[in-house]
Amino acid sequence: MKKLLVVSVVLATLAIVWGGQACAQDQKEMTFSGTDYWPLTMKVFPLDADHVITQTDIMGVRVNDSGDGPFHRAATHIVGISYTSKGREYRMVSFLTWVDKDGDKVVWELSMSDTSSGKGKLIEGTGKCAGWQGTMDFTVQIVKGFPEGTFRGIVRDENIKITTK
Repeated sequence: MKKLLVVSVVLATLAIVWGGQACAQDQKEMTFSGTDYWPLTMKVFPLDADHVITQTDIMGVRVNDSGDGPFHRAATHIVGISYTSKGREYRMVSFLTWVDKDGDKVVWELSMSDTSSGKGKLIEGTGKCAGWQGTMDFTVQIVKGFPEGTFRGIVRDENIKITTK
């Protein structure tokens, strides 16, 4: 009886150790970069002559530099709020969703403290992306829109790092 108990404990320990290693081996790290293209719609809420809050709702498309990989040709959606204090301060917080061809999504939380660059953190994934974690650095370029009076933007995602589950 004692031998059976010892064998059971040893087998249970090995199963836990090997099972943990198997899960760890399933993790994969990806590093890639790409560009998001979108038209910009913005609502402006002036607080006074020197302070403005803006609300953005942006839909576009993402293209990976490699021409393939996760979220290449994904639909993108950014909803954000920014605060500008004339000549003194700029802050923006947004949520970015990438939707792949299968309908799986990742949600990024983005932040900027200047008007041209920022950082992102992957906060949620659905479907095959559930449990993913990640970070990104990005730059923003606003280009002349067409028709006149509209805005277009290009977000250059550099240094995206994702750990899959």
